Amino acid sequence: MSTDGENPVKNRVIFIAAATMVIGGAVGCSSGPAAAKFQSGTLPPGAARLTVSGKDATTGAVQCWTAESLTTITMGTEVSGATVMVSNAEKPIVEFVTVRDLSGFVGNYNLGLEGNATVAMTGATYEITGTVRGYNPTSIEPTTEPFTIKVSC
Repeated sequence: MSTDGENPVKNRVIFIAAATMVIGGAVGCSSGPAAAKFQSGTLPPGAARLTVSGKDATTGAVQCWTAESLTTITMGTEVSGATVMVSNAEKPIVEFVTVRDLSGFVGNYNLGLEGNATVAMTGATYEITGTVRGYNPTSIEPTTEPFTIKVSC
């Protein structure tokens, strides 16, 4: 028993409680951020994958703008990349696709004019597939080429 009037059991309980809080706080602070988990079939925001004529193309930066029911997505630069406009008024519809010098191909799809395009969404990831009409560097004749764009805004 303590001679100075302190209760040893009370001191021990306080010490254990304080130690538990310090250890618990250190463990809570030492763990890193939880890894972002993406739904199957999605890409992280700002990522894109583009394939034209079966060839993967590098697109660079992704930017997305939405005005009312229209979403415009640009990938790459003004010289090499792609621009897509999707209407979300009812079900998503591809309004146009412009391909700028990807693997040497330059082409367009415009709703109701030439080619075809469909769009599906998983979360914030658009998957757009279809055909674009344009030109390859190896021929002066126009050609229609298949494309796939997977992009996340």
